[in-house]
Amino acid sequence: MKESKLIKRVCVILIAILAIGAATCAALVYLLPKTKEEKVDVELPAEVPEPKPVSATAKYLFAGTTFWSRRTNTMARASELGVKYPFSQLDTLEREKYQSWVVGIECPVVEKGGVHNNYEETSLLKFNCDPDYLPEASKYFSVAMMGNNHSDNQGADGFAESLQNLQANGIQTFGSYDYRDGETNCDVIRMPIIVTMDDNSEREVQMPFGMCSAHGVFGIPNNAVANMERYAAVLPTISMPHMGAEYQPSHDEIRQWLYRQMIDKGVEMVLADHPHWVQDTEAYQGKLIVYSMGNFMFDNLSNKELTRSAAIVTDVTLENLADVDLDAWEKLGEECKTLERSECLEKIRTAELVRPQYSYKFDFEATTFAGDRITRKASAEERAEISERLKWQDTMQALGQ
Repeated sequence: MKESKLIKRVCVILIAILAIGAATCAALVYLLPKTKEEKVDVELPAEVPEPKPVSATAKYLFAGTTFWSRRTNTMARASELGVKYPFSQLDTLEREKYQSWVVGIECPVVEKGGVHNNYEETSLLKFNCDPDYLPEASKYFSVAMMGNNHSDNQGADGFAESLQNLQANGIQTFGSYDYRDGETNCDVIRMPIIVTMDDNSEREVQMPFGMCSAHGVFGIPNNAVANMERYAAVLPTISMPHMGAEYQPSHDEIRQWLYRQMIDKGVEMVLADHPHWVQDTEAYQGKLIVYSMGNFMFDNLSNKELTRSAAIVTDVTLENLADVDLDAWEKLGEECKTLERSECLEKIRTAELVRPQYSYKFDFEATTFAGDRITRKASAEERAEISERLKWQDTMQALGQ
């Protein structure tokens, strides 16, 4: 009987212990999730907005007649500098300040195994600029205008090879030797623009421009102005014609009539070469016409007129930045690299993007290669003489600059 009571007490105690244990576990189960679910107020960083563009600007240099053939090549090959010779003082023009240099290369650039025919170049005026110079040239030149009366001196196949050689060295090209075919005088060229964001960061965007030549040494180029109008309708377009009376200090009436037509059809500016002398400028309809920039890099040292040039410095500002889809324009410019000219223009037209509008401020760099055929910055005295020839002050005043 006593054992039975003892067993009952033990059972009661065990049940009590189990009950207390169960209650404790239940309490813990109830309490622990609440502890995990407690919210802690943590101050999260504010969402950073995407930076927005606040300005888009660039600085370009446009230069006149350029080549390294004939006597320049002879002097370079005899120099310790070799193919670097004609470019060896271009740093005096502070290339690093510019996003792009555009020059008029007045010769084919064809591989001929280092063979140079002095009679052909001197007496027949059939030039060739050796491709050996291109790696050095490409450090300075971004774009080559090839619409002139010497770019076919090695034939039509030589012209095609020249474009390939230039492009293989990163130099874009536009223009054609065939002045009778106005359809080939313009191309879409990608020009770098520096976009500054509201967080002070910068990015480079390759914006497409229309670039047109008008080779008219042997006559008025067919359809060239009409083709410029087609480009100017959808793109900011710059004209670099190659024509005019040689060795004259000022323009003639034919060139004035023709270049003004180009402005009337919508081009942004006219920057011409071929006369081999610096000629005057004018402001027409609020836009700049330079009738001849002169010889930027050449070999004729006969007199100072032939050894100097006015390279046009152009500061560019994109005006309607908020309305312009920079990425879409950059993509179009890239796509045009693989399209025929007409296909490219049609693609731009049908994209229905807001056409970029730019404002321009101008200056010029006076250059010389007198004495040694090495292009460099000219002296202050030479600059003053070139400024007077250009009628620069009057033209800038007429442009409100």
